[in-house]
Amino acid sequence: MGFLRWGGSADAAASGVTAVDEARANVAAILAVISAVSDASSSEEAAEIVLERVREHFGWVYGSYWRVDPEAKVLRFVTESGAATEEFRNVTLQATFAEGVGLSGRAWRSRDLVFVPDLGALSDCVRAPVAQRVGIRSGVCFPLFEAGNVVGTMDFFSNSASELSGDRKETLRAVGMLVSQSLERIAEAERQAEAALDLSAVNTVLRELAIATTEEDGIRQALDAIRQGFGWQYGSYWKVVDGELRFVQESGSAGEEFRQVTRSASFKEGVGLAGRAWKARDLVFVPDLSALSDCVRAPAAGRAGVKAGVCLPLIVHGRVIGTMDFFSTRAMKLSDSRQAALRNTAQLMSQALQRLGESNRMSSAGTELVASIEEVERNVMKATEVANEAQALTQKANEAVNRLARSSDEIGKVIKVISAIAEQTNLLALNATIEAARAGSAGKGFAVVASEVKDLAQGTGRATDDVTKLIDTIQGDATSVVDVLAAIGSIVDRINETQQMIGGVLTEQAATTRQIVNG
Repeated sequence: MGFLRWGGSADAAASGVTAVDEARANVAAILAVISAVSDASSSEEAAEIVLERVREHFGWVYGSYWRVDPEAKVLRFVTESGAATEEFRNVTLQATFAEGVGLSGRAWRSRDLVFVPDLGALSDCVRAPVAQRVGIRSGVCFPLFEAGNVVGTMDFFSNSASELSGDRKETLRAVGMLVSQSLERIAEAERQAEAALDLSAVNTVLRELAIATTEEDGIRQALDAIRQGFGWQYGSYWKVVDGELRFVQESGSAGEEFRQVTRSASFKEGVGLAGRAWKARDLVFVPDLSALSDCVRAPAAGRAGVKAGVCLPLIVHGRVIGTMDFFSTRAMKLSDSRQAALRNTAQLMSQALQRLGESNRMSSAGTELVASIEEVERNVMKATEVANEAQALTQKANEAVNRLARSSDEIGKVIKVISAIAEQTNLLALNATIEAARAGSAGKGFAVVASEVKDLAQGTGRATDDVTKLIDTIQGDATSVVDVLAAIGSIVDRINETQQMIGGVLTEQAATTRQIVNG
């Protein structure tokens, strides 16, 4: 189909196509675009349908859709429709256009439709030489807007040359306005859907971290929740050990080679994706991991098809203790809201690790405290046993002293009997001496015996006096010992009561501490 369908009324008349036919084609194209964009669920889908419908209704051989890369400030190819030559298609796929450069760049700068009757005449367009060789002649491009800013362009090409009629240009401007409105609507719907997804993912992470009981459990659950909630294929956690990040855990898969390289890698601060996040103390995103020349995972990422990657530092008490990174096997960009959501998950994870670490330290300290209390409790029980033994020994000693006192009393009684006998004997010896003196010489022998008996009686009396004094001393000492033993027994009783009270308190403290430690 020739390029004459671009044309104005004169061209239309020359080809047998009336202005009415052109108007009908314009209206049909508008209606087709309206129908197409109303059903589209993504910006890329809307662009593909519009490219196809407009190209078909106006008879153009090729069309393409471009989006502005805000970081590089260039237009990048997104999708296409039609069948240009392979050479023209390849140069299109590889091209980028800065504002004001080439056909698309001119439409971007002018913020309006731009038509060229001969694309080959654009000296600053990388597609111009190829267009001349393959017979692509005229081209038209119009900008697409979101919130008043140019966000992309659509261009169409024909293998014939002619001017566009004013009606056709207005129709294409209307198409651009419809597509822009559709893109705004879809972008807002995507932002809302992404925000809802982000909120759901953050809530899932929060819920999983709330039930985690150990650091390892918390890390595993957070990795799974973030990876699945935000649509990443692979995630890993790294811990700062001896001045470098070392691999700890992983979630998902991005190929065995990438997994093995990840497991064996380590990163200094500032090196690789993880090291950059460590140094920046903030989220770091790269659209293509294989482009990081200082990352040992970059070559494996290129071979495994790993594209975008993001890394989040985990900060506890103002110090980076580790990082979490996530990777996708498809090209992607992080919106501001998605970055904010990921930062929130990192903050939640940092808080959870701090809580779990403090909980573990408290549990360890509590366990040590319980062990100490139990040891003191055992010592108190031993001391109580010793006190009980001392009390028993004191009782036995008291009983022995009492028996000694009673024995002393009995001995005292016997001494009294002996003293009485000695007194009687002494009296009898005195009487015998008197009688012997009366007998004269006949009683001399009896007088000697009487004298010896008297001496013996007197000696016995003196001995019994000495024994009586000793018995009195023993009884006095025994009484003192009994009093002292009684005092000791009272003290031991009080010690025993105190130790029993301490033992009860320690038992209660140990039970309370166990309850705190065990939750």
